[in-house]
Amino acid sequence: MYLGEAALCLALVAAFLQTMPALRLAAMAACIATMAAGYAEGLAWLWIGAGLVLLVHAWRYAQARATLERLTSDEAPSPAALFAFVNRETLAPGQILFKRGDPGAEMYLVVEGEIEIVELGKTLSAGSVLGEVALVVPSHKRTATARAKTNVTLARMTKRDMELTALQNPTFGFELLKLVARRLSDDVERLERRIAGSV
Repeated sequence: MYLGEAALCLALVAAFLQTMPALRLAAMAACIATMAAGYAEGLAWLWIGAGLVLLVHAWRYAQARATLERLTSDEAPSPAALFAFVNRETLAPGQILFKRGDPGAEMYLVVEGEIEIVELGKTLSAGSVLGEVALVVPSHKRTATARAKTNVTLARMTKRDMELTALQNPTFGFELLKLVARRLSDDVERLERRIAGSV
């Protein structure tokens, strides 16, 4: 019997898979092969341990499937619930957070108060995310000016923190992608309306 070798091969396959559900399935198969090998060899500690790991992978697989189903829906994301920020800063009314064309290395969540996007005449309130586009476009430059309308408390995430969070939590990465896509789509529609109004 080659159950041990099969378990090792399945574990190696899992190490190279890039999608979370597929990785979990391969890891579960490796656990089952390990359990069988442990049982065949009379090693209770091996098959019991592999069984416990199998339960964890099964639970994580169910979570991954539920996440994918939710992310493929058309529901708008809830930015305030996406991630936990650790860095906070405050702005006084009229204070500039960043200007159009500035290099951008952070994204922000409005915790309290209101931020005005000057060029768009748009106001963002608590729960809104801003500054995320500069983290993903090649130029890494701000596309608009953000100014405090009131006393504002912001939660700040650096580009590095964003990348690490996206790697550790695929849900965050998908939600961020949807948010950026929605923001860029709104910008295109706004530009089209401006062009149509000028002809």
